[in-house]
Amino acid sequence: MIWLHDLNFFVKLALAFAVMVTAWLAPGWQAGIAFALLCVLLLWLLRVPGVAGYSKGAALLTAMVMASWLLNLTLQGIPLAAALPVAAAMAARLVATTAAFFFVMETSTPGAILAASSAARLPPLVTLVLSLTFGVIPMLRADFERIADAQRARGMEIDDVGLPSRLRFALARGVPLLVQAIRMAHAISFSLSLYGYDLTRKRTTWRQVGLMVEPRLMMRNKADAK
Repeated sequence: MIWLHDLNFFVKLALAFAVMVTAWLAPGWQAGIAFALLCVLLLWLLRVPGVAGYSKGAALLTAMVMASWLLNLTLQGIPLAAALPVAAAMAARLVATTAAFFFVMETSTPGAILAASSAARLPPLVTLVLSLTFGVIPMLRADFERIADAQRARGMEIDDVGLPSRLRFALARGVPLLVQAIRMAHAISFSLSLYGYDLTRKRTTWRQVGLMVEPRLMMRNKADAK
C-alpha cells in the first residue's frame, strides 16, 4: 500500500511508541497475547513488505524468550504453572513491540525520514541518527538474504533442514554480515568526511546569488564590519 510509505515518519513512529506502551501495559498475559496477535495480523492485512520473514522471526523470538524465562524462573524456584504466564506475557510484549517498529522500518525510506526531519527543523545530528537507525537495518537484512542466496548457490542446504541446522547456518551468515556492516560503517563515515560533516563547526549552506556576486559580497562584508 503506497499510502503507508507516504505517511509522515514521525506519525508512524508515534504510533509505534503507542503500540509499545499499550503492549507493556497490558493487564494480563491473555490480553498481551491477543494484542500481539492483532499486531501481526495487521501487518499481514496491510501487506507490509517482508512480513512473512518477520513472522518466522517472531515465532523464533517467542520460543527463545519463553524458553529463557521459563528456565530462569524455574531456577529461582517458581513453579512452572506460575512461570508460564510470565514468560508468555514477556514474549507477547516483545512481539508487539518488534511488530510496531518493523512496520516503521519497512514503510519508511531514508529520504522520507530526511524530509520529515527537515520539515520538523530537527538538528542535523538527530536527522543523521534517525536516518541511519531506520535506514541501515533494512539494508543489512537485504545483505543477510543475499548471503543466504550465495550459500544456496554453493550447494548448502539451508531450507529443508531442522531448526538446529538452520540456527547453525544463520550463525555462519553472521560473520560475513558483520564484515559487510563494518564496511558500510566505514563507507558512511568516509562519505560524511568528504561532505565536510563536522560537529565542531556550524552548518553552512550554499546559495546562488546570481550574476552580481562580488557587489553582494562586498555589501555583506561592510555590514559585518559595522
